[in-house]
Amino acid sequence: MTDDPTWSDYYDANEDRAPREQLLDVLGLFATPGKAVDLGCGAGIDTRAMLDLGWSVLAIDAEPDAIDRVRARAGDTPVLETQRTPMEDVDLPKVDLIWASYSLFFCDPARFPNVWAAIRASVRPAGRFAGELLGDRDTWASIEGHTAMTRAEAETLFDGWTVERFEEEENDGEACSGPKHWHLFHVIAQAPTG
Repeated sequence: MTDDPTWSDYYDANEDRAPREQLLDVLGLFATPGKAVDLGCGAGIDTRAMLDLGWSVLAIDAEPDAIDRVRARAGDTPVLETQRTPMEDVDLPKVDLIWASYSLFFCDPARFPNVWAAIRASVRPAGRFAGELLGDRDTWASIEGHTAMTRAEAETLFDGWTVERFEEEENDGEACSGPKHWHLFHVIAQAPTG
């Protein structure tokens, strides 16, 4: 048995958290609810918040426990679809919002350019991407299999888009695995309208 925390440990530790403020902020930018993808949905807290506000949601995660939890949290609703697959292998539909909260860190760096191209292509004109990107000074940036980037690299991802929020966070704090140095970019960006 390993002492490293599992995804189930993370879900348990965060079971009572509120929906992320950045999610509520981006949802407030839309005049009416639409179709969203929760990419790396985890236990479904943010998925449930979107459903409660009238959105239809495709919740995607590679972890079987995540999909079980999001289904239990959401109940029987026809506007929720789930897909258990790694983000590198997902076929994203056309949507109004891609929500990727603390999930893109775990994308295979060699496959991140294709994942990012798929995200950009799936967001409808005037739709939005919102989520976090891992900065190059984060503790996890040096871990194999994690995608991290400089601020300039992160900003380049949104060329041609309207960046509505780009906040850089850097501090020492905690993760489910223990103390760590955080370096993140919190982003909300709107796709071109034409």
